[in-house]
Amino acid sequence: MSGSGRPSRHRVGAMRHRCTIQQETTTQDASGQPIVSWSNYVVNEPCEWNPTSGIENMRGRQLEAGTRAVFVVRYRSGYTTQMSVLFDGERYGITAINRVDGLRKYLEIICSAVL
Repeated sequence: MSGSGRPSRHRVGAMRHRCTIQQETTTQDASGQPIVSWSNYVVNEPCEWNPTSGIENMRGRQLEAGTRAVFVVRYRSGYTTQMSVLFDGERYGITAINRVDGLRKYLEIICSAVL
């Protein structure tokens, strides 16, 4: 139970998964061309994983399929929508980051992955 007298929406026990938060790093090769790579920002982050839906989009004449998910992690400053989440071998792009209940206890990281 939280200090406000009502049960907390998230429990630490629900954070039984582990994910890695990565940030994009851009360098240049010898000819000045940009090389994009990903470096680890937080490794082995306890999280609660909630797949929310599968998506299919037509982009041009190609069908694009993917999944959407919400990861709940303990509050940590520094996360941005330019980062990505690696979970179970799949990379999820972060589309939004919200504080749970407006507090600095947990964050909901809303993501989508293109397959």
